[in-house]
Amino acid sequence: MATVLGVDEAGRGAVLGPLIVAGICVEEEELQDLWGLGARDSKQVAREERIALVRAITRSGARGRVVVIPASAVDRESLTSLERDAVLALVTALSPARVVVDTPVGPRAIPQFSDSLSFQSGLPRDAITVVPKADQDHPAVAAASLLAKVVRDGYVVGLRRQYGDFGWGYPSEPKVRALLSAWLAEHGAFPSICRTRWRCVQDLLSPQLLE
Repeated sequence: MATVLGVDEAGRGAVLGPLIVAGICVEEEELQDLWGLGARDSKQVAREERIALVRAITRSGARGRVVVIPASAVDRESLTSLERDAVLALVTALSPARVVVDTPVGPRAIPQFSDSLSFQSGLPRDAITVVPKADQDHPAVAAASLLAKVVRDGYVVGLRRQYGDFGWGYPSEPKVRALLSAWLAEHGAFPSICRTRWRCVQDLLSPQLLE
């Protein structure tokens, strides 16, 4: 039977912690069943409910895989190339007939991103769909959205035990700036879980802020 792989990420905009790209692969005939199992955009689900939904989805026979991309890799390469390579890794691991990806690029860049996935994966171009809001509209991508969030949350909880409470690692969180400022003052550098290219991090290196 033909299988469909849905792909989404969590942590793209974070400054602390990993970027997680997740895939959920199901038989075409079972695709719509994911809605009944609770698959939906992870942003619409309370954090404490996500784990139970992911367990229900994977116990149903859906196959899940994740690619963990550390901050050091985000500093070296573009997010677009990292996410493309992560999708390719998921395709290799799960061997789907068709792939649906919540787009990591702007509308004008979607054709090039899709062509690259097709060329490097060997899948026909018409077997690859890269669209905005796929985590809302496609059940396998919605399920992948939940898996990505659950895995990233687990990593963040573990990292907070080591580095201190930095919230969930996003620039808008006061705890993030507080941790980065304290770490820089104490160590003269940022922790290895930090994406140092981010604007909010570079702002902390401003001479005015270090005086």
